[in-house]
Amino acid sequence: MIKIVLNLFSLFFVFYILILNNFNLVIGIGNVDWLLLKENDDGKEWLDMGSIKKLNGDEISVLTKFFKNPKDLSDKGQLSLYVMNINCNEKTFKDTSINGIPNLNSKWQTSNNDELIDVVIERSCSEILN
Repeated sequence: MIKIVLNLFSLFFVFYILILNNFNLVIGIGNVDWLLLKENDDGKEWLDMGSIKKLNGDEISVLTKFFKNPKDLSDKGQLSLYVMNINCNEKTFKDTSINGIPNLNSKWQTSNNDELIDVVIERSCSEILN
């Protein structure tokens, strides 16, 4: 009986330590610094200023949030989160994750004159250079 109690106590202690060690990680996940970059007829585009990370060469990674405006009164619009890799030299991007789901087949592409994507590329690249 004592052995069972000791095993349960040890198991509880291990879980307690694991939870305490990961507490800061859980808090860190929620810390974002959203900056509204642009709003147009298509929607709104935000950039998480704290997510801008230099990768290799001219590439960076950023977290963005896009709200697609509703098309009619029955539509509520759609909010999406994107992790983008951006090549600042070539002004190209690829979405590596959409709404938390990895996009393993993403290809480099231009913004195709999408002003919301252009502003993300411009602002993100200018932040990493400063």
